[in-house]
Amino acid sequence: MNRQREIERKFSVGPEFVLPALVGADEEAGGDAAGGGGGVPGVAALGEPRTFTQEAVYFDSDDLRLARAKITLRRRTGGEDDGWHLKLPAGGGARDEIRRPLEDGEPDERGIAHSAPPADLLDIVFLRLRGARVRPIARLVTTRTATSLLDAGGAEIAEIVDDRVSAQTLGEATMVTGWREIEVELAGDDADAGEKLLDEIGAALVAAGAGPAPHGSKLAHLLGSAGTELAAPPEETRAGAKPAKARKRAARTAGAIVRDYLAAQVAAIHAVDPRVRLDEPDAVHRMRVACRRLRSSLRTFAPLFPPDLVSHLDVELRDLAGALSGARDAEVQLAYFADRLDALPAELVRGPVQETLTDRLSAGMAAGREAALAALRSERYLVLLVELDDLLRTELTERADRPATEELPKLVRAADRRLARKVATAAATPPGHDRDVLLHSARKQAKRLRYAGEALVPVFGQDARTLARLSEEAQELLGIHQDATVACGLLRTWGLEAQEAGEPTAFTLGLLLGLEEHRARTAERDFFDAWPELSAARHRRWLR
Repeated sequence: MNRQREIERKFSVGPEFVLPALVGADEEAGGDAAGGGGGVPGVAALGEPRTFTQEAVYFDSDDLRLARAKITLRRRTGGEDDGWHLKLPAGGGARDEIRRPLEDGEPDERGIAHSAPPADLLDIVFLRLRGARVRPIARLVTTRTATSLLDAGGAEIAEIVDDRVSAQTLGEATMVTGWREIEVELAGDDADAGEKLLDEIGAALVAAGAGPAPHGSKLAHLLGSAGTELAAPPEETRAGAKPAKARKRAARTAGAIVRDYLAAQVAAIHAVDPRVRLDEPDAVHRMRVACRRLRSSLRTFAPLFPPDLVSHLDVELRDLAGALSGARDAEVQLAYFADRLDALPAELVRGPVQETLTDRLSAGMAAGREAALAALRSERYLVLLVELDDLLRTELTERADRPATEELPKLVRAADRRLARKVATAAATPPGHDRDVLLHSARKQAKRLRYAGEALVPVFGQDARTLARLSEEAQELLGIHQDATVACGLLRTWGLEAQEAGEPTAFTLGLLLGLEEHRARTAERDFFDAWPELSAARHRRWLR
């Protein structure tokens, strides 16, 4: 499966529009393109224009769930990139395009209605479709003239295409229309320089009579012409939301502040879901963090919500985060142990230690990814997301209607007291397994306090940011301790197995175990040394 980032601008033009001169003025001749000398700086030459006709059939659910989420799924033939294309929003006007070639024997455009999108592409948009079936909803035939814009070295820096489109909707009612548009797409990876280049090309096109395209895609243009309103999908609307004036009056209540923070985390899960399925770096981590923020906030601010709902969502979010943990934890450990081995003198590395660690942790990554995908493809996951949507509009408790400035500090102070008690209990416990467990519990409580600070920023500003920062410092110190403790458990198991098998790696694994035990004890000491100041600073700035 091929993937690429697409950064482009679209312009609406009339049938008589003529492309302006785009080659920049010769600097040696004193030309000044920006000042009216003609052309675009950096464009040294144009490639030979290429004209061809493409046919694309777009697929979506009957209620256009993909189009409403600015996602397009199409099967295109007749051009330079025949195949299935899935386009996902990537922020800032960019889109990620995932391509899959046509299968041998797949029907041509005349039999397109009988051709189903590939299962792996449908899996990527599983959350958006939520079980809805897709069908052909539109057919577009585009006569495209594509021209490369080249720099002084002859490398392509952008492509400008002149599209004449004939389009029709598919279904019980059919509408036929046509239009002409210009697209400019970047070819390089320098985002800053690319944005400047797009701005300059766009200015030249506008000066020649082009206007901004009214829609983000050809499909959206067609659907808009057909009178289709691409509002948010039914599942993602805030049904029963208060009118604007009522929301403004409620904006400073405790419930409104916390609910806004929860809504941002639900939106984060929706946004990162396809990225997890694509196995993008850091995607699993981002989804797991969103789950943890939701769960932590529901615990900290539990008195604002119905208790049965909080208890139920706590279990569901815990299990989802757990299903996501295996792949991420193995990935982090693999990178960490590789660095640890690189730092050891060569004479202390006995046997194929790196291969041993890689084999064990790679197997864990593969198993973890399968567990994560199984969770995301389950009915339980879809039900959870419906329940999270319901959470954002459910009736809250009486305490939620109280002013945020009065009610939220009480709940934050209670969370802080829980952290202080956990730390005190750990400090009174002798070093060893029991203390390690208590410090891990304190770390999770510090994380909850950090997320509480994040949630309260709209009301308490810098004081809330300070609370989040100080809590994060405690969390990170305890996180080093927890990472080392987990590493010790793995190395102890692997080292004993290697020793029993008579493998030379046992020596190095034992050495790494000793280093991790030292790291755990050092982190423990560093935390207890820092704790009095961290605790006092929180009280001075926030919990006074």
